[in-house]
Formats: sequence, C-alpha cells, structure tokens
Amino acid sequence: MSIPTDATVAAIVAAIRQVLHDTGRTAVTVEPQMLLSTELGLDSLDLAQTIVLLERSLGVDPFRSPPPGSARPSIRTVADLVGIYSQNAPISSSTGQP
Repeated sequence: MSIPTDATVAAIVAAIRQVLHDTGRTAVTVEPQMLLSTELGLDSLDLAQTIVLLERSLGVDPFRSPPPGSARPSIRTVADLVGIYSQNAPISSSTGQP
C-alpha cells in the first residue's frame, strides 16, 4: 500500500475546492473522511471534473487502464480518492517530486 504524499493530498483538496468554486458553491474545508456526495455536494459531473483536474495536476488517470482482473474502485470519500491516486502516482525522485 502506498503512503499518500502531501502533494497528492493537496492536489485532491485543491481540485475539489476548484470544482466547488467553479459551480458557484462555497469552498469548504475538505477533510479525508468527508463523503463526496452528501457532505461536499459533488455529483457525478463534479466528480468527473475533479478527476480531469487531477489528471492535469498529477499527470495520472488511475481510472483509464485498471490492472487486469481488478474492479473499478468505489469512490465515496475524499480518502478514497487519496488512496486511489496514491497507489497510482508516478514514482517520486529523491527530491520528493514526481
């Protein structure tokens, strides 16, 4: 299991806050245990926009080519997103940058 980097967590929080802002909603404090739909108010389109922003900022789309035999991950919380991106993040160099 991968350990999430501060950069990964920050990118996910920033993407969620950007989508909230872009759709005219107040950007709230985003915590790992928060439910994306009920607590943050993200619908499926918002989640898709969040994933596009994350692909641009992190350079990876973990949903494009899942490993053979693996099921699509369930995404209910911010922590679920952190886990998915942490497992699929590019290998970091010794400087901590991807």
